Amino acid sequence: MTVWTGDIVGGGTDSNIFMTLYGVNGSTEEVQLDKKKARFERGQNDTFVMEIDDIAPFTKMRMRLDGLGNRPEWFLDKVLLKNMDNGDLTMFYYGEWLSERKGEKKTLVCEMCAVIDEEEMMEWTSYTVTVKTSNVFGAGTDANVFIIIFGENGDSGTLPLKRSKNFNKFERNGTDTFSFTDMLSLGHLCKLRVWHDNKGLFPGWHLNYIDVKDNSRDETFRFPCERWLSKSEEDRQTVRDLRCANNEILEEMEETTYEIVIETGDSDTRENAWIVLEGKKDRSKEFLIENSPRHRVFRKGTTDKFEFDSIYVGDIAALCLWHMPREGQRISQGDPWHVKTITITELGFNNVYFFNCDYKIPLKKKKKYFKVFEVTKVTESFASKVQSLVPVKYEIIITTGYEPGAGTDANVAITVFGANGDTGKRELRRRMRNLFERGHTDRFFLETLDLGELRKVRLEHDGKGPSSGWLVERVEVTNTSNGVATIFACGKWLDPKKGNGLTWRDLFPAV
Repeated sequence: MTVWTGDIVGGGTDSNIFMTLYGVNGSTEEVQLDKKKARFERGQNDTFVMEIDDIAPFTKMRMRLDGLGNRPEWFLDKVLLKNMDNGDLTMFYYGEWLSERKGEKKTLVCEMCAVIDEEEMMEWTSYTVTVKTSNVFGAGTDANVFIIIFGENGDSGTLPLKRSKNFNKFERNGTDTFSFTDMLSLGHLCKLRVWHDNKGLFPGWHLNYIDVKDNSRDETFRFPCERWLSKSEEDRQTVRDLRCANNEILEEMEETTYEIVIETGDSDTRENAWIVLEGKKDRSKEFLIENSPRHRVFRKGTTDKFEFDSIYVGDIAALCLWHMPREGQRISQGDPWHVKTITITELGFNNVYFFNCDYKIPLKKKKKYFKVFEVTKVTESFASKVQSLVPVKYEIIITTGYEPGAGTDANVAITVFGANGDTGKRELRRRMRNLFERGHTDRFFLETLDLGELRKVRLEHDGKGPSSGWLVERVEVTNTSNGVATIFACGKWLDPKKGNGLTWRDLFPAV
């Protein structure tokens, strides 16, 4: 990775720089760029060698400056990524200040669209965010509110809800509107994280819903809440992950259209074919694929595409296929029909089901001579994946070690990562409890949208208090909806004076 700093007066920086990469196959975690020697100076280019997961082709890059140091601003010109294995090049152009004082944008965070072969990999849009505070006694808040929007193209990063048309924001039964221009499109939206900093005279907040309008698509996504974000109400959480209500329409789908693509191998047929889909929810009707002299299909070495309306059968597990002569025709002599592959796309969710058949189907007069093929591979679409995003309560049990000085007085936070995303950083606090004492076990509950299979937890503390060093024995996270518990062994210090000197640890599931 090569980073160019602009040849502008004061363009260099002493601040810490952080980068997140997004690609078609996922995203990286935020990575701090090593600032050894005299890097990120005016008119200079700096090269790094980094090893990351293969998420290419890349779609966007987020750069963040922490604004610390004697020179807290930076003029970022551009970034080049080169894949060391295959030589692929991806450019990211910015040409602006990352600064709270200089430039037009007055921001320390930027997103750059990936450019491959002079083509931008994402579209630009603007978002209008409408926030409705509930009509409940004490519903308004004086706290600062923030959101992150998640979609099929990644996330928006943290968006502060600062400038509303209303002078006094987030009042009881009030509606506030915020605009975010020049943003990279997130595509179809699936969830939204909202939280506040618990500051102000009355920080507790009862949120009704949030609407996000993608102005380029002219589409509005609703995220219902109808919950408190408060340290003194309900479960005392100030963070909520909200599911998009638009996805519920797909859940209730009863009818759909299936696209069926059949690849014929080395022997063809002039006769008709019939197909039935076997799903986990239902069974389809019989689809007749007619073969006529005017419209020949199933020729040797060709691929034919058909569409059929049907009841929605759910996830397809298998299909039945048979081969019969056209009406009034006798069974002809010749080779059986060679069906090489069948690909079925359900056009509501856009899930794709692959069948590697490679089978010669004989011509028969009766339907009972059908052949069953089980699905070989499934490609799940984004619209389908978001259906698993339902609220789940997780129980978190943390065991502190038994060695002298193992307990901590610092403020502790945890982030839980799963196949469907993460919780965001959550503070672990309980009123009137002395937490994380030597040899003790502490229990917490967090509610978030279903994370799927848990992959890791990040445990960290702020190093504050007279005895901040902490020896963590293990962390156990249980999905209370299905009872599945995942254990993350640790046995390490989070202490600047012991172990590796870090106050955070990434823990992975015990084998």
